[in-house]
Amino acid sequence: METSAAEVNHLYDIIHTYTLFFVVFDVVFFVAAVIVVLLLIRFLKSRQKLIVSGGYLRYTIRGQEEERARIARELHDTIAQDLRYCVGLAEKVQDEELKKELSALISKSVKDVRAMSYNLAPPDVTKKNLVVSIMNLCQNFQEQSGIEFRMVTPSAVKTHFLTEEECLNIYRIVQESLNNISRHADAQEATVLVRNHIGTEENGLYIFITDDGVGFDTSRNYTSGTRHFGLVGMKQRAELIGAKLDVSSEYGEGTQVKLIKLVTPPTIKEGIIKFK
Repeated sequence: METSAAEVNHLYDIIHTYTLFFVVFDVVFFVAAVIVVLLLIRFLKSRQKLIVSGGYLRYTIRGQEEERARIARELHDTIAQDLRYCVGLAEKVQDEELKKELSALISKSVKDVRAMSYNLAPPDVTKKNLVVSIMNLCQNFQEQSGIEFRMVTPSAVKTHFLTEEECLNIYRIVQESLNNISRHADAQEATVLVRNHIGTEENGLYIFITDDGVGFDTSRNYTSGTRHFGLVGMKQRAELIGAKLDVSSEYGEGTQVKLIKLVTPPTIKEGIIKFK
């Protein structure tokens, strides 16, 4: 009986040991599996974050600007040149009425090509001429669309805290907003207000663009990628430069665009104040 009891106890110990081993193994395996899943989720989120990160946006927008510049050069070096050559050919037409009609059509085409070229690749937009560039933009859109674009600005608007990249992106956001008004708003007039902070507002540049057009459903068109696809690009540019963009609109109530670029606060490191 004692031998039998000893064998039973030994067998019990063996079973207990294996049971404990498999329990520990299962726990370790489960924990490892959870860690792998969490790491995979983190990796996917990091990849998604990388896609929408500033670096990716900056790369994409830089590519867009380069393509705009290329197309603008093509317009200037080929189509514009050909149209100017056509002006000389039109002068040789004997029929005065036809000559007049051709000259008017060619002149309009030259004007349109110049406008497209300017919109694609405007002169360098800098912190010194940003306000003037926006003013010229309003004038160009008014001439092209017939909509009355009014620009309102104090005598002096401070833009010294902006980088060249920020100036260009602010200009493009305003340009796309005016483009949406010209194409879709069916508006009679629009106002562009450019100013710095007032009262208790945070220090920065404030731009407000309003129109009296038909309006639209902002929640629908922000994601549809159809008629108001340009809004997505505006939002991406604002995110890239750390600006706040708000677009509000209702059917029959026009549209209001608010763009705010605050002065980047100084950072203190090792007793030295550095401005970004």
